[in-house]
Amino acid sequence: MKQWWDKFFHGAGYPRPIIKCDDALDAMYLARKKFLFEQFGEFSIGEEHPVMDGRYVSLVLKYGMDLIPYLFGAKLTCQEAGGFMPEEFTYEQLIKMEPVDIENHPLRRWILDEKERKLARYGVTSCFLDYESPTNIAVRLRGVEFYSDMIEDPDFARHVLSISLESIKNVVNFARANFPLSEYDIIYDYFIGNCNVIMISPNMYTEIVRPFDIALANYCYDLSDNTNLMLHHCDVNADSFLDAYAKIPGVKRFQASHLTDTSAYAAGMPGVDFYAMLSPNELNKLEIETLTQIFDRAISQGARELDLWNIDVLTPPEKLRAIFNGITNICKTRSVNVRFDVLPFVWDEIEWAYPVYQ
Repeated sequence: MKQWWDKFFHGAGYPRPIIKCDDALDAMYLARKKFLFEQFGEFSIGEEHPVMDGRYVSLVLKYGMDLIPYLFGAKLTCQEAGGFMPEEFTYEQLIKMEPVDIENHPLRRWILDEKERKLARYGVTSCFLDYESPTNIAVRLRGVEFYSDMIEDPDFARHVLSISLESIKNVVNFARANFPLSEYDIIYDYFIGNCNVIMISPNMYTEIVRPFDIALANYCYDLSDNTNLMLHHCDVNADSFLDAYAKIPGVKRFQASHLTDTSAYAAGMPGVDFYAMLSPNELNKLEIETLTQIFDRAISQGARELDLWNIDVLTPPEKLRAIFNGITNICKTRSVNVRFDVLPFVWDEIEWAYPVYQ
């Protein structure tokens, strides 16, 4: 989280850039890699002598999770905390809307120019056009009214999901046509981000939403046989959704709370890697001993990855070191290889998505 970097990095003698420019972003990237080494180098995190590899600074992204709402014409407001908030569309506006194609939008030219600019500067570039999922986009377009729409006017809700799905397909096609595949590409990994699904019942999901997730999954696998589709459920227990999710074809990775019943998950989604998430609240409030027990349980039950997103200021570097040390010891005991990877940026920082820079 931005606040974590503000407190422990920028607040310790490295002020944020005054103006946005590539040189400032690059310098911050190198400084953060060195900071990460100083804090967590014993876990092979960061670099003692940072090298510009372009890994994150070369990403091409625009408007974060609100790329597709922007293509639909939504007015975006840059938020103090970072990122954008779209102005919601009314029923009368949405019922008339058709899917949007990024190929026919002026932003297409900016993205292609940005790709060439990044290539010239770093020698590499990667696509990070965030297309989310049919449900996430529907909620960004309609707002919280979408939840009541599913109850009161399911045909309208399906219309919003349909135009969201088709617009997602268009973004995927554009990205595949214009960017090389690489390990950093959200496109290569294919993604169904069901952050908003946790706000509805499994029955409602199955009846209204799941057909669109299935359609997106099938579409991605029609494009390429070796894709690595991730189904994301946020850091929330997914037990009540496991039966519904088991019907989505081609899922290779499933990301949800560590509280999810892994035996039921393994039975319903065999061969799918489980990525166990912990919430910021858990990291903040639980003692190291309890967290270590959580990690041990997740690893012993076959979790492929432990995902600690959104580190809060209440989890300082000292506690993170203790967490990393606990994970390392568990993996040694269980003869499991461990590799740590820490993002040196908040995504919003890469596109300067704060009012002071806009």
